[in-house]
Amino acid sequence: MSSKRMDSAGALPLVNGLGFVFGILGVVALFIQQSLAVFLPLLLPPTVCTIFCVMLYKTQQPSNKKTGASPSPVRIDIM
Repeated sequence: MSSKRMDSAGALPLVNGLGFVFGILGVVALFIQQSLAVFLPLLLPPTVCTIFCVMLYKTQQPSNKKTGASPSPVRIDIM
């Protein structure tokens, strides 16, 4: 049987670890990019509806005045 020999000329463990971390970050970035491409169009209708509702609310006149007709203090007799 041959004895087990360690490969000392291989890549450094630190570089292997960094490559693994950067590879995982690349996969996560790709997943986020693809998710945004799918879900971003779905966010458009609620955003537009919210903007229109806020604009409608802000353009309304204040309704704290009483709109009932009050009697006029001036009396005009026509004869």
